[in-house]
Amino acid sequence: MAGIVAERYTGASIKRSEDPRILTGAGRYVDDIKLPRMLHAAFVRSPLAHARVLSIDVSAARALPGVVAAFTGAELEAMTVPGPDALMALMGWAGPTPEFTLLATDKVRFVGDPVAIVIAESRYVAEDGCELVEVEYDDLPPVANAAFALDPSSPPLFANLGDNIARPHSRKEFGDVFATFANADRVMDFHIDVHRHQNVPMEGRGCVASYDADLGVMTIYAATQSVHVSKIAVAMRLGMTQDKVRVLAGDIGGSFGLKIGASREELAVAAASRDLGRPVKWVEDRGENLTASGQAREESFDVRAAVSNNGDLLGLDVKAVIDTGSYPGMGAMVPDIMEAMLPGPYKIAALGFESTAVTTNKATYVA
Repeated sequence: MAGIVAERYTGASIKRSEDPRILTGAGRYVDDIKLPRMLHAAFVRSPLAHARVLSIDVSAARALPGVVAAFTGAELEAMTVPGPDALMALMGWAGPTPEFTLLATDKVRFVGDPVAIVIAESRYVAEDGCELVEVEYDDLPPVANAAFALDPSSPPLFANLGDNIARPHSRKEFGDVFATFANADRVMDFHIDVHRHQNVPMEGRGCVASYDADLGVMTIYAATQSVHVSKIAVAMRLGMTQDKVRVLAGDIGGSFGLKIGASREELAVAAASRDLGRPVKWVEDRGENLTASGQAREESFDVRAAVSNNGDLLGLDVKAVIDTGSYPGMGAMVPDIMEAMLPGPYKIAALGFESTAVTTNKATYVA
């Protein structure tokens, strides 16, 4: 029956059912949600790529009329449960686990790293409050590229790790790699660099968190591809059971893999809502999106290809280095995906694949 139904659409031009509603302005996105007594959040972000945080003073922001609260990273940690990122846990993070907080406390690790959150009656006032937060930094040398991250002398981004290796070197072989290359007519060597680029959805990240103290239930309206991963992340960080967390996703203005799970900012908003007992909204602006939402695809490959004089690709031997950016994301997981996808549509006799993932002072590696 499924096959018969599918055949009806083969070769046909099918109009999407949601287009008229969205194109006529009737879509419902996170920023369209307005709840009674709702507050608005804005984040204080680091201007430095790598620095120790010596002090954070939010007293002037708290005194600003219209500001309801301002939280430092240390204060948020007291309100939440420390632990690994939910996405890391679900995707089987294979590397060493760095210790970090929702908002930076000991140090900042990229330009745009959030260090404080200001909650106010409007986003305008929240932004003004952020301008009043005083942060004292002690600048550190940035780890700007993978080559420096591989150097044992590079300053480790995370205190509990001794180096900047996000995923240790590993190698796998399929087929007889040595014999394939030894018997090939030609062996070609080349290097490939893939630069960073950006997910730029029309709608940035965003959420409205609303905690019902009477029921002990947290409701999150989120721009997310995965309500379940978001629910797990919120439950883990707030120390709640999953049945007490509800995540709702309406229309989403693009994502491209960016909005999988709940970000550090969204978890901070959820914690603030529970503490204040009022709904809190945060919608990422374009500057935040470009700076802090995450970036993708910074890898390099040294490739050896065994080929025949007839033009047949016989085997590949690849060494890959992945720059994961600062905080754990998908970067330490993608080597396995690359290994599986690398042969593409070609029938080859052998594949050798080795990889290393490193941590640098850049935005997190995302889809």
